[in-house]
Amino acid sequence: MIRSTVFVTVALLLSGCATPLVSSRSEPLSRDDPRVVFLADSLAAMARDRHSLVGAARLSLEAPDLRFSRPQRVALRRPASLRVEILGLFNQVAAILTTDGARYQFFDLESSEVEEGEAGRSLLWEVARVDLEPREVVGLLLGAPVQAGSVLESARGRDDGSLLLGFRLAADATRRVFEFDASSGLVGVRHRAADGSLVWEAEYSDYRNLGERLFAHQIALDFPAQQAQATFYFGTAELNRPLPASAFVLENASR
Repeated sequence: MIRSTVFVTVALLLSGCATPLVSSRSEPLSRDDPRVVFLADSLAAMARDRHSLVGAARLSLEAPDLRFSRPQRVALRRPASLRVEILGLFNQVAAILTTDGARYQFFDLESSEVEEGEAGRSLLWEVARVDLEPREVVGLLLGAPVQAGSVLESARGRDDGSLLLGFRLAADATRRVFEFDASSGLVGVRHRAADGSLVWEAEYSDYRNLGERLFAHQIALDFPAQQAQATFYFGTAELNRPLPASAFVLENASR
């Protein structure tokens, strides 16, 4: 089993949100509406064009059994590769967690040992009580949590110009609703199970230019089952830097 340090690390990366997405009255729109088509195409383009991220961030966590705020360095690459470096008091690396979606490795500076194993479907549940696969986490942090095979099934508009697009995931009948503000910026996502229960929601804010792209430097996630909220603040971020597979493998570890 992964030691408790990993629980803290991944919980910081994956738990949490600020306030729920604001709801108000909305009216159904045709899926052929030009703005609906534009936003659906924009989502698909983001999922296609954003393939990696390198950044420095601070994670602030509020949970029933844990409060935490700590700097980290993060690298990720589609479809499911993650590398998280937990920094100590003087910005030295205290621990590293990596996964390529198939295996995980963990290095703890205190013990100087590398622990590794299969990254099964329940890996993140076991270490952080978060029912997400690495693939889902990568999409969320890239700001483009669109899964292949998603089918647009609903669109609604509000008087303030904001829009809601609902997608059904053909693989498991779950649903995601993407919320856009009046300027077509993605501000929130809700993911519901097949029975309609809320699994997680995300909020995106503090958009800044990264080259020719806008990127949300504050990402808040909420997992109701875990009763945990956290805010992920990017100090620096770089999209689409080439990252080799070796970036997600610790040296001197067996494969």
